[in-house]
Amino acid sequence: MDVITGNILRNMLLYAGAILNQEKDRVNSLNVFPVPDGDTGTNMSLTLNAALKEVEKVESTEVNRITAALARGSLMGARGNSGVILSQFFRGFADGLSEVVEAATGRDLARAFEKASQTTYRAVMKPVEGTMLTVGREAATAALATAEENESAAVVLKAAFDAASQAVLDSPKFLPVLKEAGVVDAGGQGLLCIFEGLLRGMDGEPAEYISEPVEAAPEPARQEGITRINGVLVNKYCTEFLVLGQSLDPDHIRDTLEEHGESMLVVGDERVVKVHIHTDHPGKVLEFCGSLGDLSDIKIDNMQLQNEAYTDAHNHDFFGNVVEFPKQSNGERKDIGVVAVVPGKGLAEIFMSLGADSVVLGGQTMNPSTEDLLKAVESVNADAVIILPNNKNVIFSANQVRELCEKPVGVVATRSVPQGITALMYFEPEASLEENLEAMDEHKREVKTGEITYAVRATVAGDLQIDEKDIIGLTDGKIAVVGQSVADVAHRLIEAMVDEDSSVISLYYGEDQAAEEAAQLHQELSEKYPHCEVEVHSGGQPLYYYIISVE
Repeated sequence: MDVITGNILRNMLLYAGAILNQEKDRVNSLNVFPVPDGDTGTNMSLTLNAALKEVEKVESTEVNRITAALARGSLMGARGNSGVILSQFFRGFADGLSEVVEAATGRDLARAFEKASQTTYRAVMKPVEGTMLTVGREAATAALATAEENESAAVVLKAAFDAASQAVLDSPKFLPVLKEAGVVDAGGQGLLCIFEGLLRGMDGEPAEYISEPVEAAPEPARQEGITRINGVLVNKYCTEFLVLGQSLDPDHIRDTLEEHGESMLVVGDERVVKVHIHTDHPGKVLEFCGSLGDLSDIKIDNMQLQNEAYTDAHNHDFFGNVVEFPKQSNGERKDIGVVAVVPGKGLAEIFMSLGADSVVLGGQTMNPSTEDLLKAVESVNADAVIILPNNKNVIFSANQVRELCEKPVGVVATRSVPQGITALMYFEPEASLEENLEAMDEHKREVKTGEITYAVRATVAGDLQIDEKDIIGLTDGKIAVVGQSVADVAHRLIEAMVDEDSSVISLYYGEDQAAEEAAQLHQELSEKYPHCEVEVHSGGQPLYYYIISVE
């Protein structure tokens, strides 16, 4: 086939979507870490599916109109890092064919692949070879070389596919971690599936678009409230304020308030101290702090009423639907609002209690799309909005919102829930967007993140031999501890995280972890680390028994 018409291109894209959907689980299984949240294939498939929805709306057979829809749909539907990079690939592909109307030659196709590769490299701050970036580049290089000798679109596409195949096989040569795990790059394999679909769709039977719906997760079971451990609600008033004075001592304030509540954070200096605490006696807290200086920006919320209103009023899923809490009852417009991405209902309640205006449920295996985040940002009644992605795979999508939203949007690149909580504690409604972004980004680094989950396959990670179903503990994204029980791994992981400067240990237990076991671990850790305040909360997150922060 010498040229690609609009109808042929549409068929090629449909085949690509079908093959990627069929292979997404295999792509997911290539995750280097043996954790149960490999979602590269899912993210790429959902991104392409969103793009195909836009393509199907185009009645024209003009090539450039079809590719423009492909780019637009993938941009809005991009999920996770791999999905965002794929959307940039399609964006460059569309730019390369922007002047093509009736049919694309092999030379046109090669230029489009070249533009796609260039666009993806520009989109990544620190490109890494051996990934889908390399696969796209090698395919483009082969296509350009072939087009110099043969302008047949079929011949050029076959050369691109062959080069992409070899690049995927070669990916462990670039990335030792792939070689150690015995896998090829997941994103590269996903892109190869797309090249295969394009090739097969060129002369395949006409395909019909079949929507691959995003299945909503079941309604989450009611989680214990933010300050419950054994079913009894305590310390239900979220109390937050500033203390303004001279010679203030944050350590003294922290030590004095410790007996009055939990989830306490006291930060500041001798002139300004910010206090956040969950307590049943906000009056006592205010009376003590008022004796030290002037109180400002006092906010007291009854979390039990918040939770009841939220539970009664909202239905939501794990794929990016916005969860609104009754925080701004007066409806007044704010200078700056905050949108946070969190993986569980309990964590959603925590972020709302700390001042987030809107929460998007998502995280590992359930990365929200760019469009989901855009809708959340637009729902906030504020002149500007800060997004807390709280997951490394959501940062790319969050950054894309800045290009699509009319109002200013800032992104604090929080890579975990603990980083997001710490960053939110330093949010100042009266400060400018730039000042908040700087302060929140700086302080997010002060917390260490731990996660406990299970291994989905046997592998080797450094000196650690991991068997399927082992319990594994990660610190800041790296596997550090392997064991047979959750409690044992938790103890050893926290021991590796705590040092002489640590003062607060926070545990957020997941939907698969019993509250009684979390309470037992809380008691053991409190005895083991008397110099640290130990807190435990229901996070409600899937897959991870605990998310842990050490500050």
